[in-house]
Amino acid sequence: MLSKNIYAVIILLFCSSAHCAELKNFYVRGGYFGAFGNAMGDFSGKEEAGNVTEKVMSFNSDEEFIEGYEPKYTPGFAGSGTIGYQLNALQLLLMLSRLLPSRIEIEGLYSQLNLDDEEYGDKDKAGYVELVRSGPATLAAGDMTPSAGTTCDSKWKTITSPPCNLRKLLIGNDSVVSKLVGTNAAFKIKDEGFHNRAMLMSVYYDLNINPYLVPYVGGGLGFTQVKFLGKSHYAPAYQLKLGASYRLAEKAQIFAGLRYFGIFNDEFASVLPITKIPAGDAGTLNNVVVNDVRHQSNDYHYNYSTRIASTTATINHRFGVYGLEIGMVYNF
Repeated sequence: MLSKNIYAVIILLFCSSAHCAELKNFYVRGGYFGAFGNAMGDFSGKEEAGNVTEKVMSFNSDEEFIEGYEPKYTPGFAGSGTIGYQLNALQLLLMLSRLLPSRIEIEGLYSQLNLDDEEYGDKDKAGYVELVRSGPATLAAGDMTPSAGTTCDSKWKTITSPPCNLRKLLIGNDSVVSKLVGTNAAFKIKDEGFHNRAMLMSVYYDLNINPYLVPYVGGGLGFTQVKFLGKSHYAPAYQLKLGASYRLAEKAQIFAGLRYFGIFNDEFASVLPITKIPAGDAGTLNNVVVNDVRHQSNDYHYNYSTRIASTTATINHRFGVYGLEIGMVYNF
């Protein structure tokens, strides 16, 4: 019943009694969207396993590990296909027709933004992000936080941890050597860019001041599926347009203009890590050297059972792109 009502509304919008059986007021449009900029906003995130995330770390273009993450993106392929209808062909009251838009469109859009890694000598470091867990980076007797318990050779140890150098202490004629453990853990993810599939309904106002060159302004709302960090994210989408069309023939025009496309929800949930952080198992560490002081097991009962296993993370990263669109229109 609901679907029949929807079809009825579409018929009422697109058809009049004089033109419903004809296609002369319909048109199709195909175009290319060249994004030359974006408004992605700040990147932030936290683990969903608990309140353990302290900060975000990443590599900059100099391949230095720094706090924060400000990625750059380059446009990939982007294009759209549209079915439209000239509303001014409807037989409406003159006063009412002035309040209505010139035309209405249903548009399918695909676009992608690739991570810009040209400034990186090591391509693996581009887009590498860590959600570093809070807590001390060195041992403290009886105080092991959920981030602690990382050994020197762990794959999920944060790069910001102090290097696991061998600490030496001379006792008599013997050198006591021990690895320093207790470094911070980090939730690691990899940014490889965005893939976007959207469906929008837009309205346009044409400024018919010239029979050949017609400026237009328009905007639309819809929904999109954005693939980012390995997850598909569904969100309301919107776009704004400003441009002009030029008539080549009676039924054909070309167009060019500026376009901005964005989404309303910038939260990406259930993002998986590259390497899972396991839950800690209770253990005791013997013969530890901290601050050049040798400690026996009775001084350090190293219990890391409080370490929380990683599950997923929630990332906030605003999606918005702007650029130039060009294409062709065919009128039936």
